[in-house]
Amino acid sequence: MAMNKLRTFEFNENRTFGVEIEFFGTTAPQVLEALRNAGIDVQHERYNHSRRPHWKLVYDSSVNNVGTGLATGGHELVSPVLKGKDGLEELKKVMEALDRAGAKVDKTCGFHVHHGVADFTVDSFKNIFFLYYKFENFFDAIVAPSRRGNGNQYCRAITREQIEKLEQADSLTRIGEIFHSRYHKLNFQAYYRHQTLEFRQHGGTVNSQKAVNWVVFTQAIVERAKLETIRIARKDHDRDAVTNFNHERRLRRTLFGEVTRESLKNDYGQAVKFQMKRRQHFESRAA
Repeated sequence: MAMNKLRTFEFNENRTFGVEIEFFGTTAPQVLEALRNAGIDVQHERYNHSRRPHWKLVYDSSVNNVGTGLATGGHELVSPVLKGKDGLEELKKVMEALDRAGAKVDKTCGFHVHHGVADFTVDSFKNIFFLYYKFENFFDAIVAPSRRGNGNQYCRAITREQIEKLEQADSLTRIGEIFHSRYHKLNFQAYYRHQTLEFRQHGGTVNSQKAVNWVVFTQAIVERAKLETIRIARKDHDRDAVTNFNHERRLRRTLFGEVTRESLKNDYGQAVKFQMKRRQHFESRAA
C-alpha cells in the first residue's frame, strides 16, 4: 500500500478490549450502588487476575486512599471482555456512574486498556513497539506529566537498547524476554495471561470522553501494526529531531497514509483529533 494514499481502515467491531480504572474519593458501597443503578453488572471481589463475565471492583494498594474508607490503598474497577460500539457505550456508562459516585483521580491512578491480540504475529508485535517508540514523544505530549518519559515506575519508557534487541527477535518468547516487566507503557506480558496487549500510559480518569477516545485511538495503533512494516531511523533521527506538532503529523501519515481533513472523518480519525486537542491543551498549560 502506497504511503501517499488515504488508508480507510475502520473501527474494528470484532477486536476485543478491556479496561482497568484506578480511583479513590468514594467508598465501595457507593460505587456499587451507582454502577448497579446504571444497569452495570458488578461484583466486589478480592484482588485477582481472573477474567470475569462482569465488572469487578477490587482493592489497589498503589492508589490514594482519601475518601475510600480504607486504611491504605484505593479502588480498581476491572471490566469484563468488551467489544465494538456496544462495549464503548458500556464504558461510557461506567465512567459516568463513577463520576456521579464521587470518584477522584490523581497521579497515583492509571487508566489501562487491553486490546485482544490473539491474531498478532511476531512482526505485528515488533511493529507496535516500533511505532510506540518512534512516536513516544507525541504519546508523552498527550498524557499528564506524571506519565511521561521514564519517570513513572508503573509505565516505563521503551529504551533504544530494547528496540535494537527487538529488531533481531524472531519469536514471541524472545519478545517476552526483552519486555519481561509488565510495567512498561506497552505491557507485552499481558499476552501470556490474557492474549492481550496492555496500554498503561494514560493517567487516571473518570471522564467518559477521554476514556472512550483513548480506547479507539489505541485500537487504531493496534490495527496499524497489522499492516506494513514500521521503520526505525538510525540514531533516533525520526524520534528526537522534530517538534510534537511534527510528530503528530507523521503519526497521522503512518496511521492513515496522508495528512488531510478527510483522514480525520472516521472513528479512528476523530479519536486522533481528540488527542491533537489534548496535546494543544497540555502545551497551553506549560506556556
